[in-house]
Amino acid sequence: MQFRKSINALRALAVLSVVLFHFKVPGFEGGFVGVDVFFVISGFLMTGIIVNGVQQQNFSLLGFYASRARRIIPALLVLCVALLIFGYFYLPLDDLRETIRTIKSSLLFSSNFSFAQSGNYFAAPLHENWLLHTWSLSVEWQFYLLYPVLIMGLHRFFGTDKTRFALLALALISLLASIVVTRVNPTFAFYMLPTRAWEMIAGGLVFLFPLRLSQRGGAICEGLGLLAIAVSVLVFSEADLWPGYLTLVPVLGTMLVIHGNTRSMFSGNPALQFVGSISYSVYLWHWPLVVLLYLCGLLSSWPHVIGAIIASFALGTLSFYLVESKVKKGTSATRTVIKFASLTVAVVAVSATTSSLVKQHPDWRPALVELGQPEYTSKLYPQECYPNAYAAADCKLGTGDVSVILYGDSHAQSTAAAVQMDNPQAALSWSRGGCPTLTHFAMHDKTVESQCRGFNQEKLQQLKTAYAGVPVVLFSRAALYADSGRENSYRISFPERQATFAEAYTEEYVSTVCSIAENHPVYIVKPIPEMPFSVYKGLNLNQRLFRQNTDISLPLQVYEKRNRIAIATIEAAASRCNATVIDPTPYLCPDGNCMGSMDGVPLYFDDNHLVDAGNQQLKGLFKDLIKPI
Repeated sequence: MQFRKSINALRALAVLSVVLFHFKVPGFEGGFVGVDVFFVISGFLMTGIIVNGVQQQNFSLLGFYASRARRIIPALLVLCVALLIFGYFYLPLDDLRETIRTIKSSLLFSSNFSFAQSGNYFAAPLHENWLLHTWSLSVEWQFYLLYPVLIMGLHRFFGTDKTRFALLALALISLLASIVVTRVNPTFAFYMLPTRAWEMIAGGLVFLFPLRLSQRGGAICEGLGLLAIAVSVLVFSEADLWPGYLTLVPVLGTMLVIHGNTRSMFSGNPALQFVGSISYSVYLWHWPLVVLLYLCGLLSSWPHVIGAIIASFALGTLSFYLVESKVKKGTSATRTVIKFASLTVAVVAVSATTSSLVKQHPDWRPALVELGQPEYTSKLYPQECYPNAYAAADCKLGTGDVSVILYGDSHAQSTAAAVQMDNPQAALSWSRGGCPTLTHFAMHDKTVESQCRGFNQEKLQQLKTAYAGVPVVLFSRAALYADSGRENSYRISFPERQATFAEAYTEEYVSTVCSIAENHPVYIVKPIPEMPFSVYKGLNLNQRLFRQNTDISLPLQVYEKRNRIAIATIEAAASRCNATVIDPTPYLCPDGNCMGSMDGVPLYFDDNHLVDAGNQQLKGLFKDLIKPI
């Protein structure tokens, strides 16, 4: 297709939005819509190539795949090889092997499948994944595989006009699926092709249903389209369900700009034209730099952020001129496909071999400090756990008579050592990861919701009929359940209550606590501070990369802001149910900073679960609730 400056400028606008959003630059909270802009552009260009070729009877499916391979694979291969080398020298062993797994899925264009899975409660957050951004490449590649075959089939059996309307119908079906699935399973909807296909087909509809516009009409179209994209970037945020009906705003905006096809200040801007040319490589290279700053605790340091943004564009420029521009376009389609398929298989094979070798021979890696992930299971007490139907940890800790019951989510399990240090008798630990201590609630993950409801119902009934007078200590990672981020499958809602989230949460929690307090003394532990990233990974990178032994911490005011609803709810329950509040922050947050590590030793298993070293900081916190039996 003929080169269009307005599309190249749109690419620049899209990549700038995404980069600034990922580096958390204020004002770009909705910058993720840049990916939606890319999808529409891609759909427009691919539809033009395919339909023109089919109508002229010279379309080659293999040639199409070869052109896509030339465009996408070379720069991606270079990035993956660079990350493999970087990981070999600088990442912890488990992190290296996880990165290698993602390298393989990225090069096979299937990474979106793994990211779409809800994942294990203890799995690394997605924003710690060095190749998270390749999900969009995987979605596009899957679209490229199916779309030309679909158009060829429709054109053969129905002709050009009916093909246009069939694609329109397909886009509407995908849009409807996107709206519905986004409400039921937002993570799946965000990463998977069926709920994203309509955006690319929407770009194709601009080609299939062209508008005959005057120069003034084109300018109006472009202006309205740019306004829609700008509003999306400035107004939307990660708290919005995405994709869904809101995605229509940037998608329709991009369609209008493409329809306008003007020679305006926007499309003629030399800086935007340059950034548009290097946009793919910038997109590839910026995310690993985001992860690097995040894991080193530098994503809020403006000098480092500005330096990383500049580095993203510098690396993108080098990648464009040294890799993208060097790809020969004259070779036959068959040779091109074989060449890039062979290179991809070779890198996947080398990655898999590296993963196996470093596991079997960890001493082959450079002799740098290897801070392995701390042990999650405490060594400070013996425990016996019992099978159950709820994927919960139903355990007896220590020996002797039961003097205390620890009840809650995984924080009840990971903080149990702090209680047992002050408890000469046994404790019961009832904990189900990702499970709020509530009776009536809904979760986005319906499997977890079902298990939580069953677990809580069983344990609350047990507390009514057994262990009368034994103290119950409640733990909860409460901020997790109030977090509205789309990737948080543990967030809760209260469809049966007509109230704000904070009001409904408080009433449900108070009801649960008061029911326990009828037969037991109740102690409510304020949330354990959550670090901004995995502590041991951050320590590793700082020591390996920067030769720094700086401890990791979090300002107390950040903790208080994140947990403001939880703390208010706990205080309300304590007041109305005659419960006692236990505050861990004086022990974990001296001098106004919550400690993630001490003298280079991680206090956490990841970013929120204490290990023995962390629990030892809490020694004495629970001594007053343990009564001699």
